[in-house]
Amino acid sequence: MIICHPLKLIFIKTKKVGGTSFEIALSSFCDETSVITPISPNDEKTRAELGYRGAQNHQQQVWPDGTETAETLYNHIPAAQAKAIIPQEIWDSYTKVTIWRDPYDAIISRYYWEKADAAGIPFGKFVRGFTSMLTENSQIAPLDGPDALDVYLRYEHLEEDIAALGIDGLWERFSGLRAKGAIRPRSGADPETLYTLHPAAADIVAEQCAAEIRKFGYKRPGTAPAMAKPETAGRTDFIFTLSAGRTGTAWLAQFLGDNLRIRSVHEPIGVEDFGTAMPEISHMRRFNTLGMDGVTRKFWRNKLASLQAPYAEANHTLGKCGLIEALADSSIGSRTTVIILRRDLAKQCASYVGRNDFQNITIPWQWYLDMGYTNVIVNASALRKLGQIGWAIWYALEMEARYAYYQIKYGDQINFVEAKLEEATKPEGAARLLAALGHHGVPVLPEKKNATVNQSEVTEALTSEIRTLLGRLNFDPVAQATAYINAGRTLDGAARRSAAA
Repeated sequence: MIICHPLKLIFIKTKKVGGTSFEIALSSFCDETSVITPISPNDEKTRAELGYRGAQNHQQQVWPDGTETAETLYNHIPAAQAKAIIPQEIWDSYTKVTIWRDPYDAIISRYYWEKADAAGIPFGKFVRGFTSMLTENSQIAPLDGPDALDVYLRYEHLEEDIAALGIDGLWERFSGLRAKGAIRPRSGADPETLYTLHPAAADIVAEQCAAEIRKFGYKRPGTAPAMAKPETAGRTDFIFTLSAGRTGTAWLAQFLGDNLRIRSVHEPIGVEDFGTAMPEISHMRRFNTLGMDGVTRKFWRNKLASLQAPYAEANHTLGKCGLIEALADSSIGSRTTVIILRRDLAKQCASYVGRNDFQNITIPWQWYLDMGYTNVIVNASALRKLGQIGWAIWYALEMEARYAYYQIKYGDQINFVEAKLEEATKPEGAARLLAALGHHGVPVLPEKKNATVNQSEVTEALTSEIRTLLGRLNFDPVAQATAYINAGRTLDGAARRSAAA
């Protein structure tokens, strides 16, 4: 993002819209007090070669009225977060600008940027598996409400819309740049071709991005809307969660039971449950070291065979010791929906640290993940030196990468539904989650479960510090998971067993 004081302009950067090129051009109008967040080393090199200002004042700010702050602003920071940092007088008086792109085209750009084509993932499967990417920009720069911006430059009409800003020379400087370009193939990657081949993907975009399609008048490419999809995945008789913990699984278990009127449990933790209904330490450690070995397979075979439909279990430990692999290899996989339940990552990590969850090694062995496991997706070395905070961040990012891994690898076998705690606990978000599960009606919202009693354990300062660290990492879970798969690695250990054979 950029806060350009001479132009009295704030640029909030969305994704896959030419934002880096716009930032480089806009930085040429900035003075020494303007805020410019860092971009990639190659792009910073381009900016320097042009003689434009580079990253500055993104961690320490001196505002025009002489007041000072020490906050971290970063690439793709949501408008709501930026608004909370920037003095209100500046936010209210400056022109707040972003760039918007036709979602049908933007997700194609994201598909090739993530190298999903090189990983052999069909475009339709990518869109179906990563619907959260379709709504990322609306979370960064909301289209309406108190955090809405003033100007939404249309990617398809940038010359016209940039000219309307009245900044002499901005279009000329912008149009001469092509940061992060030339990634999409020259042929066969246009919207008409891809959506004709994958009409169901267009249906998903139309559903997820309905508000922006109406606002900007975007048109559906390709053929007419797909016919009603056949029941290829069968009915949903079983619901499980793929989650990190401290993400609202106890609340979700109550929510599913109250609204779907089915047996819904959180974590079976009776004396006789460990090792039968609930994984024990040996299952967690064996899976993350050896993969789906004989002991772990036996646990899953017995657990899944004991279940009677309809049944829901919001248990975050299951996904870390072979749940998805077991479902894909079982007779109930096609009758199962897995809810990927997320929470604001900074608050999630702060919760772990506030509870000292990574202070005693037996807690990660039983409930989370150990940095020392031989088979993980995210390299922990850079975060290890940060102690508990680094471990919490690594664990949260490892789980994000695993969500992506499972959607890529098993998205055509298991029905995944994505949900975010902050949205699902509100009426509109709860209704969307129930609709994704095939249930329509006014949602019943339970009270919070397992919430932190002593709020001093998770202070605003700790959450802010972690949010700053996360912003600097610029983590891409899909890229991490794709690289892991392309390296021939699997979480179930199949590649290692094959190599040893």
